[in-house]
Amino acid sequence: MPYYNERENLPYLLQQLANQTYPPHEVILVNSGGNDGSSKIIDEWIATHRPSIRFLNLSAGTKTPGGSKSAGVKASQSNLFAFMDCGLSFPLDWLERQVTALEQTGADWVSGVCRTGGTSLVDKAAIAHTYGFLSARPVIPGSLVRRRVFDRLGLFKDLRAGYDAEWARDSERAGLQRVINRDVVVEYRGVNFAADIRGVFLKSLRYARPSVGRDDTFVPYVYVVGSLLGFAILILSLAGALPMWLLVAGLALYFVARLAIASRKSRGASFFLRSPLRFVTLLLVGLVMDLGKTFGFFRGIFDRFVLKRGLVIWK
Repeated sequence: MPYYNERENLPYLLQQLANQTYPPHEVILVNSGGNDGSSKIIDEWIATHRPSIRFLNLSAGTKTPGGSKSAGVKASQSNLFAFMDCGLSFPLDWLERQVTALEQTGADWVSGVCRTGGTSLVDKAAIAHTYGFLSARPVIPGSLVRRRVFDRLGLFKDLRAGYDAEWARDSERAGLQRVINRDVVVEYRGVNFAADIRGVFLKSLRYARPSVGRDDTFVPYVYVVGSLLGFAILILSLAGALPMWLLVAGLALYFVARLAIASRKSRGASFFLRSPLRFVTLLLVGLVMDLGKTFGFFRGIFDRFVLKRGLVIWK
């Protein structure tokens, strides 16, 4: 279990883990580089409660959820690995249900689902564009995985976002059996994505930046080329070199595409169609999210292809 500045969530998390109806052999918490004293809180909790389960508070120098999860796997000799994230609420019989499902099906690994809703209107809109508003999708948190799966696929990549979907996709391609146990449901305790517009922008930027240079995706370059093309159309339209209707049509197509993405991902998309404020917020949040991703991709390209090659841009 990775953690990063989670002092508010740790008391609930540690208690839920210690009180599982199927006690784990050990719980490994991996510090992802936070600075809010979370590590000290964990150490104090272990010293105070002295749980019968072995709790290990690990600092492996990792900075991402993917890297921290992998560090936890490497630190254990177990043949079964369960995963959970801070900030999630989960039932006390989560492990028991997953062990039962794994034994009954003989699968390689079993996952639960994460139900997403959001708190503020901005948070709900951001969820609609990403995980899906009022959706329940299979996730790594809540999963139980046999060691042989890691022997076959390798560990999670050292990424902030996308490592879980990529690993699950590789599992499917390798012919490994994954069972989805929809009786195991985890939910966010509080904010699901970001509480306000600024948070949406910064989180989108931060998550997009490390995606540059990965061999399995061209998304960063599509965003960059698309943004440059859109900016060119804007300038040329304002300068009179292109008809203004082209700019209006382009914006209309963009917002229709954003609305279609949110509707496809969400089970409760009609929530945003019942109010002008909700509808406008949905479109605005999608735009801010794409702007954040674009800036993140530009920064990732600069980091990878300029800074790491030691080129001097200015003195």
